[in-house]
Amino acid sequence: MDNVKISNVRMIFGMMINPASVLKSLISKSKWQFSLIISGLAFALFFLQTGLDLFRTGQKTFSHILILSGAGLIYGAIIIPLVASFMWLILKAGKSEKSLFQTISVFCMSYSGALIYGIIGLGFSLSMGWKTAVAFGVTGVLWAIGPMIVSVRELTGGKNSLSIPIATIFSLIVLVSWAFIGNM
Repeated sequence: MDNVKISNVRMIFGMMINPASVLKSLISKSKWQFSLIISGLAFALFFLQTGLDLFRTGQKTFSHILILSGAGLIYGAIIIPLVASFMWLILKAGKSEKSLFQTISVFCMSYSGALIYGIIGLGFSLSMGWKTAVAFGVTGVLWAIGPMIVSVRELTGGKNSLSIPIATIFSLIVLVSWAFIGNM
């Protein structure tokens, strides 16, 4: 059991630091269930920080923190995989031979850096009272663009012409939807 935990922790940090090597392992093993946990927790922490920031400025109530955290968990565990499924359809049109679950796995694992930034940001938020959603949350999501580009490039067999625009568009969608949800 400890080897599995160490392996998963290495995979999370590896996705942040050197996504290409992790992807080769991930695509062959296709740990899509684990990737949903990573994505779900990353967005739950990101949205939790957003709720805390809004609460501290008096814009929202305490219950809004819980609602946003739950929305982040749902967003990361359900919406992000649905977006990955849509991306898989685009990649299929581009002749990708990777499976739907492989695509979901690498897409969700791209948010490993967002999870790490979420944990660190929540630590600063709770211990020092800082407003951290932008400094740590948005930075974590932006950090995911690099691994996502590498992921899409791996899924398309090295086609940069698809990987960069797809990763950029999907990252923009994530940030715009976060802004929309945070202002509800």
